[in-house]
Amino acid sequence: MKTLRDWGLSALSDIQDEDRMINFAGYSILYTATENVHLLIFDNEVHLPPETFYYIPPDSPIQFMSETRQAILMWFKVDLFVDRLEFLSHIKRGIFFRNPLGWAVPNNFMPFESIMKYYYFPTQEKVMNKLFAKNLLINFLEFILIRTLMEYDPKMDHYRKDSYEKEMANKFIFLLLNESSFNFTAVYYADKLNISKRTLDNAVQTVYGCTTKSFIIAKALEKAKKLLRGTEIPIKNISQDLGFSEESNFSNFFKKHTGSSPREFRDHAVSQIPNLRLVKS
Repeated sequence: MKTLRDWGLSALSDIQDEDRMINFAGYSILYTATENVHLLIFDNEVHLPPETFYYIPPDSPIQFMSETRQAILMWFKVDLFVDRLEFLSHIKRGIFFRNPLGWAVPNNFMPFESIMKYYYFPTQEKVMNKLFAKNLLINFLEFILIRTLMEYDPKMDHYRKDSYEKEMANKFIFLLLNESSFNFTAVYYADKLNISKRTLDNAVQTVYGCTTKSFIIAKALEKAKKLLRGTEIPIKNISQDLGFSEESNFSNFFKKHTGSSPREFRDHAVSQIPNLRLVKS
């Protein structure tokens, strides 16, 4: 069996071994795309129709009974969600990977064309920065997990009753995550969705328990911290990438919400990396 690294997204046909087997120590999700997929898991036959997400528990040997052309596999370890504590308990003890034989969920969340355009094809580009590819996968997984929770977890019943608000909130999240930069006014996104600011605020408050502006700020800070901590991209470039016209505006924004400047945050993050020294024998 081929060894999968800590996280990734790839065409299933590219990561199977000669016997069409996969086995990952972490968690994985198979997206059947436009195909019928037939597989064996712990010697049990599973038949998956097109447009299905199949949640696969850790250490589950799977053999695919036929060739696949469009099916995609996403895999990850819980460390990928270390900054998203609300998901860790759901992933470890929740509904997603509870069934040892896997769990099939119909894709009622996003059209096949959108998945390929916004998530699959960009992550396959060799020129894409690894951190960006990682964040893109996290965003996609987060979207799938949230939608699945809302549809199937009994504990989320109160969210299902607010179907319109849920749909508007999901459209907002999809829009927010797929724009090149952030706009910090709720009116901008409301106009894009052809709804009023009040409607958008109500939807985000109902589903996520915060205002639209607070959600945008949180996502912008999350991206800023990852770029400052995990890359050497100049702060000026990061500020432009986030949507700030001036680096000073970004610095003031970051310090207001974190208590430290972008430079101080980056220097502290770098100082936490252990020094590796050669030990002479």
